[in-house]
Amino acid sequence: MSLMRILLFILLTFGLITACSESEKPAQQEMTMEQEVNSLVEEAKFDEAMAILDGKPRSPEVVALEENVHLQHGIYLIYNSDPSQMRENANKALREFIAVLEINPENEKATAETEQILMIYRSFPDRSPEPEVVEKLEELGFNI
Repeated sequence: MSLMRILLFILLTFGLITACSESEKPAQQEMTMEQEVNSLVEEAKFDEAMAILDGKPRSPEVVALEENVHLQHGIYLIYNSDPSQMRENANKALREFIAVLEINPENEKATAETEQILMIYRSFPDRSPEPEVVEKLEELGFNI
């Protein structure tokens, strides 16, 4: 009889453990929109992160996430680019920083990164960002 009790106890314990672990899985897999976007940004999947935000109501949370995605994308383009693609990536990064500053004109990091890129451009004769980038930067108050 004690063997049957032990077997029953083991089966019940196993069933309980299985049931508990199953109920935790959905909670672990569900991520908030912010967590999902931040995870994609960490993986340098900026287009996928923006795709999540596209079409969402323009809540303060969505706007803040968009600002961060653009900022992190611009930083990524500058600091992780192939030197042979630097001019192209600098223009892309400036576009990302412009997007940040259109969302939040007070973003100090975007302003500082933009100024740093413009300083580099100024050090090369006959070099400047693409004309549409220059136009947007001037609208934002930057001296080119």
